[in-house]
Amino acid sequence: MSPTAEVGARSLRRQMRAWRRDRADTTLYEQLSEAYIWVFSLVLLGAMAISAMVQTRVSVASACTTTTCDDARTSLVWASAAGMIAIALAAAQAVGPVMVTPATGAWLLTTPVDRGPLLRSRLMAATTAATATCGAVVAVIGLLAGIEYRAIAALAAGTALAGGAMTALAATWQARDGRPTRRLATALALVTAAWLLLVALDVEPSTSSGWLGGPIGWTLAGAAALALVALLVRAASRVASLLRAQLVPGGSLLASLSGALAGLDLSLAYDVLVARRWRTAATVRPSTGGPGGAWALVWRDVVRLRRSPGALAALAGSLLVPYVVLRLDLDDAIVLASALTAFLSGLWSFSALRTTGRNPGLVRCFPMSLAAVRSATMVVPGALLLVWSLALVPALSQALDDATPADVLLVAVATGGSALAAIARWMLAPPPNYSMPLVASPTGAIPTGLIVSALRGFDVLALAVVPLLVAPSDNGALVSLALSGSVVSYLVARREPRLG
Repeated sequence: MSPTAEVGARSLRRQMRAWRRDRADTTLYEQLSEAYIWVFSLVLLGAMAISAMVQTRVSVASACTTTTCDDARTSLVWASAAGMIAIALAAAQAVGPVMVTPATGAWLLTTPVDRGPLLRSRLMAATTAATATCGAVVAVIGLLAGIEYRAIAALAAGTALAGGAMTALAATWQARDGRPTRRLATALALVTAAWLLLVALDVEPSTSSGWLGGPIGWTLAGAAALALVALLVRAASRVASLLRAQLVPGGSLLASLSGALAGLDLSLAYDVLVARRWRTAATVRPSTGGPGGAWALVWRDVVRLRRSPGALAALAGSLLVPYVVLRLDLDDAIVLASALTAFLSGLWSFSALRTTGRNPGLVRCFPMSLAAVRSATMVVPGALLLVWSLALVPALSQALDDATPADVLLVAVATGGSALAAIARWMLAPPPNYSMPLVASPTGAIPTGLIVSALRGFDVLALAVVPLLVAPSDNGALVSLALSGSVVSYLVARREPRLG
């Protein structure tokens, strides 16, 4: 090859691979030993998970004794298929779906080489991941719903292939900043929410799953496979024209998330997602005026909700979960499901609390105490959770036996209060302490602070929900409210220790 000849991407990757292998410090025996441990662990945990799911399938089938419950379970499987395709599209829009690491973007994409061979492998990896995830989740939901095994196989295969096809379609739209992908994901999410609303209202159309195991179901799966192949060929022919600015952000996002999750710091992963969301928004229209004092912080939360109505829509849509649980005849689980749903869906409205909690220098700039700042940032999100808990009253009135209207109202408010306390604990938690003693594990030594940090928020949620599960009455609700109020009061008034 002459000095002026163009070097291909394969040659550059071969040089990078040789550079890494020359500096490897792990022997082949050590790699095989680690691989054996991982394979054995996956097989063991997989067998345990499958056994648990089969037992849950039997128990759910025995608890579901009405025709409406059977219809709700079958409809939930169809909704899960549409929801997983929407999630696959949303994930594809967030990371690319074709993406490269920052190092690859700096080393390879800045060279005059053909990007096609490099990016086509990334396209195949993203499509494979989406296909496997969609198929596995739908198969698990179908197994728990109690539909036939042949129907589960056909529906899981069709959903997996459809999810892979949508990922390939998102790759063809990546050059247009993913706007069509975002619109299609939103449309599918609305369809899923509408279907769940019909299930919650007990007016869903008659659905069956027996025909899925026959020729029609497998024909539809074959059509999805043909669509996947066609879209993959189309996307593979276009990935070479993608710009570096359209490839590196997805890799940076995954690298940041992997770093946060490696330290079991879920709040840091939340910060990464929030930063990415507002970075893609680029600019916002300034909003002037408003009240003064602590009410200015309350007003900024209102402005923030106007700028991101998606968080409010997600909180409103999460109200469908307890009513769907009620349709599935799982009355005993409605309090726990409601508290967990309120906790997960209400996180995005507490961004001001998170910002002031992790920036003590910013709090010192306000002419008020730390407790006043934190209390002001919890007014609007707390009001939203209160409205959410009041909308939960009809579901609880049907699920709780021999409960008075006052009992139902107190249990609903206590459910929202437990979610508020859990979110406050999650948002105001300090970073993991790596100076704590180490604990031996199969993956190496782990600081005990990492294990505790992964349970932040969920520990307070369990603490506040237990009284509601033991005594779903006014007494249990008052105990739960007392525990939640104590946690919130302590977190609001607590000062972070000074370093040094």
